[in-house]
This record gives sequence, C-alpha cells and structure tokens, in this order.
Amino acid sequence: MAAMSQHSEVMGNIDYVGFYKDELTDYYVYSTLARVERNKDRRSALMEIASTELRHAKYWEARARELGLSVGEFKVPWLKIIFYLTLRLLFGLAVVIRLREREEDEAIVRYVNARDVVKDPALDEIIKDEVIHEDYFIEEATKMSERFNNIRDFIYGMSDGLVEVMAALAGLVPVVVNPLLIAMAGLIVGVAGTISMSIGAYMSVKAQSELMNYRVNKVKTALRVMPISTVTDKVLDILKSSGVPEEKARSIARELSEYKDAVSDMVITRELGYVESTENAAKSAVSTGVSYIIGAALVILPFPTIGLVNRYAALFTSIVLMIIATSVAGVFTAASSNAKMRSVIARNVGLSLLALTVTYLVGSLAHALGATVT
Repeated sequence: MAAMSQHSEVMGNIDYVGFYKDELTDYYVYSTLARVERNKDRRSALMEIASTELRHAKYWEARARELGLSVGEFKVPWLKIIFYLTLRLLFGLAVVIRLREREEDEAIVRYVNARDVVKDPALDEIIKDEVIHEDYFIEEATKMSERFNNIRDFIYGMSDGLVEVMAALAGLVPVVVNPLLIAMAGLIVGVAGTISMSIGAYMSVKAQSELMNYRVNKVKTALRVMPISTVTDKVLDILKSSGVPEEKARSIARELSEYKDAVSDMVITRELGYVESTENAAKSAVSTGVSYIIGAALVILPFPTIGLVNRYAALFTSIVLMIIATSVAGVFTAASSNAKMRSVIARNVGLSLLALTVTYLVGSLAHALGATVT
C-alpha cells in the first residue's frame, strides 16, 4: 500500500491495479457471453472484444509491475458473470449490450483522464479500442432497439401491475382474515387495473397516431399547392441547417424540388420530427393488459397457497416477489436511460415498499377504527 500511495502522488492517482482488474473482468464477461451466443457474427465480435480486453489487462499489469505495484491474486468475478449471463439467457443480448455500453463510456472517460498523466502512445491505442467497442455496442443496440423496447414495455407493465395490486393486498391483510378473500379482492383490483391500463394504452396510441397522421397529411397537402420556388426554399433551409454549404445546398435543392414525394418526406421528418411507427393501438392494449395481469398474478398467488397457513407469510412472500420484479424493472430502466443501475433499483424498490407500507398502515388504522366502532 505504501508503494501505491507513493506512486499515486507522482502519477496523478492513476489506479493501475484497478484498471488491470477491470479489463480482466471484462475479458471474462465477454468471453462467457461469446460462448453462449448462437449468432456467428456476434459471437466472433464478442470474442474479438474479449481478446482486446485481455490485451489491455496485460498492458496495465505490466505498467503496475514497472512501478513496483503488486497486482495481487485475481479472483474471477463469478457474480458479475452470472448476472450478465442470466440477463442474456432471459432477455437476450439487447439488454446486456445497453448495460455494457454505459461501462464502455465510463472506461473511455477514465482512460482519457489517465492519458494526460501516462505519456505512453500505447494508451492512445487502448482508448481507440474502447471507442471501437462503444461504436459496436451503439450499432448493435440500434439493430436490437425494437426487441429491447418490447421487453422493456412488458417489464414496465408487469411492474405496474404487481406494485399497484401489492399495495392493495398490503392494505387488506390487517383487515381481512381469510386469505382467499384477500386473493379474490386482489384479483378484482388486478382485473380492473388491467382493463383500465389496456383502454388507456389503446386510447393513447390511437390518439397519437391520429394526430400525427393529420399533421403529416396537412404538410403533404400544403406542399402540393406550394409554388416550386417555395418548395425549393424549404429544401434549401433544411440542407443549410444540416451543415451543407449554401452553394451546394442550392444546387441540391433545385434538383430535389422536382421530386415532391422525396421533398415531402424530408420536410415532414424535419418539421414534425416524424418517423413512421409500426406501433398498433390494439397490439399495445393487449400487450399492456397481459403484462399488467401477469404482474398482479405474481403477488396474488401466495395468498391462496402459502396464505392458507399464514396470511402474513403470504404477504412476506409477495413482498419478496415484488422486490425481485421491481429490481428487474430497474435493470431495464438503467439500460434504457444510461443511469446507474444500483441507484435506479434502490429507487424502484424503495418507492414500491413505501407504497405498500402506507396502504398497510391505512388498513391497520381502518381495522382499529372498525373494532372501536363495533
């Protein structure tokens, strides 16, 4: 530790051993993911990334030893490997790629900061490798975005169902002794929530689709009756705002203005931010309803089973299931927003526990008041 402290002062607090262990950890993660990947191209890409991370680890190990630092014994991070492997097997590579993209971003920032202290051209190559990795993840995430969004929406719907119904069940436990009645009441709440959420999803998607269609048709109609000079000016403005030099933009605008359909798509995309969506209102309603009722069923199930022995044991089991499910939802939230996973999971679980605690206290108060009145 003394050697580490001494060199930290001289080298600007560069954590050579930490970098070594991080890169070696990434090697094990990527090589494991490659072994379970069926797609030949993705498996090859993951193996290439793994070998690159191993090369980076050897670089940091060599630098540490040059400075007299002990890298110690490396322990394979099985928990992290199992975590990513589980996500991969349950939800596909899209989720893993979103999470790994954030870690690659952080690695690039750390290495760029270290480059100002470590005057070594080899570090520039490592940074270049990390940027290439990030580009690969961005490209793959784009390809898998629809699949990822479908999984994310399903998880969010399920999370809504289990948290809302769980809160209702927690409020009923102090009041209702019979666990079967608690389960029936929870089922009624779940079915009502399913219908409400499904109708809401249908109306939301339908209204958004109709509004966008109206605005798109309005722009198309306006373009048809505009004189050619006005259309040319619109195209010119779009090209110039995109960074095309004015002279070149004028030439392109004159040629494009003759193709009304192409100009129409260009103007619609720029002015409305419109990208043609394949989202279907009925499909969205069904997906929302199914995910919601699955979440509700997850926390109701312990009451007609474990609850026959003890309703509080059933409540505890439902809470555990809720925590697990909201943690999974937190992983998707972190992946989609590039937020820190631990903080998102802690927030999700904390708010869910707060909701059921409040309803449990309300139920206890109602029970106490009822007993007083009778």
